[in-house]
Amino acid sequence: MFREAVSDMRMLGVHRSASLQVIFGSSVMMIMGVSLVYPVLPVIEEALNIGKGQIGLVLTAFTLPAVFLSPLGGLLIDLRGRKQVLVISLLLYGVSGSSIVFVDSLPLLLISRFLQGVAYAGIMPLVVVLIGDTFSKEQETTAQGVKVLLDRTALLFIPAAAGGLAAIAWQLPFALYAMAIPLGLAAWRWLPEQPITKRTHAITYVKEVFQSSMRVRSLTIFSMSSMRFFLEMSFFIYVPLYAIDRLGVEVSSGGLLFTVFAIGSITTAGMVGAIVRRFERVPIVIVAFALQGVCLAAASVSSDIWTMGGVMLVFGLANGIISPAQKSLLTQSVASPLRGGFVASDRIWQNTAKSIAPLVAGTLVVATSIETMFQVMAVLAFGWAFMVTVLHLRGALRVEPI
Repeated sequence: MFREAVSDMRMLGVHRSASLQVIFGSSVMMIMGVSLVYPVLPVIEEALNIGKGQIGLVLTAFTLPAVFLSPLGGLLIDLRGRKQVLVISLLLYGVSGSSIVFVDSLPLLLISRFLQGVAYAGIMPLVVVLIGDTFSKEQETTAQGVKVLLDRTALLFIPAAAGGLAAIAWQLPFALYAMAIPLGLAAWRWLPEQPITKRTHAITYVKEVFQSSMRVRSLTIFSMSSMRFFLEMSFFIYVPLYAIDRLGVEVSSGGLLFTVFAIGSITTAGMVGAIVRRFERVPIVIVAFALQGVCLAAASVSSDIWTMGGVMLVFGLANGIISPAQKSLLTQSVASPLRGGFVASDRIWQNTAKSIAPLVAGTLVVATSIETMFQVMAVLAFGWAFMVTVLHLRGALRVEPI
């Protein structure tokens, strides 16, 4: 299977294509939107005197704009073109994110994060759409796997670097967002514009996207990403705090737990193309969510850094399956002219989950404890896996005509 995976990745030709490098580079920048911040949260909490129940606002301010702007972004992507949306969004992302280096209060931090989230709303759906435009079938699943592989490879270094920089000054890690500016210029230079399907009325387009989005199969695919991020954000916001308060880990070393997570995700994401040739995508996603439920339950009783490290590794192995398989199911469930709007619909669900996860997790932590919050998330993971298994066995998730 490993040799198959290597062969699949070589066939994509990423090393020969500047446009693919821009697409995958944009994905890495978007992953940094939250992964860079996780290990910095304890330092921000102390520097700005923020309570544990409110620290999640730093992430909510970033994810909330996409809840409302995703429909507009999907419409612009399909009716106005991919390239200009990507270029403008990357430039805004880089400027607003790196400007946090100069702020010294929570309100200014949240405003900058909000503007960065506006840019994120334009970029993240585009990455998935552009991969779907470029590849098809198993090769597209492999490409989505490479996207996840590169994202998680970045996680080997970004959280650890952010933790080290935050030990000097909490604003310093945000300077890394400036890398999005030259990436936006590269997109303007090398990314080809996709042909646009002409439509007389945008209303017709919206109606077609809505009809495609309301299928049982579509809603289930949307739930894969929203549940993944709800569990992941609830878990990851409090992993550094749990490690520092309960396990005695230093702030500068807390980011290493996310490096372990990345190693697990890289391992399975690189082989996902070969895996989906042997197993159906929906069942393997169900198994992966159940495995994450086990990890969350185990995290709640972890008493040392080695146990938590093992939890993060297995959690990453499951993530490396869920993420690319869900993206492949998403792009292959709708015709290309509707792809931007369809992916934007998924982002509405996904970013709603991202926005409420810090609030729900924070409320649970304040009312109970971090350990209990982990256990509640484990129950949610098992519950999702059970319900989707029932739908799959009843044939409700069968492929419908596009």
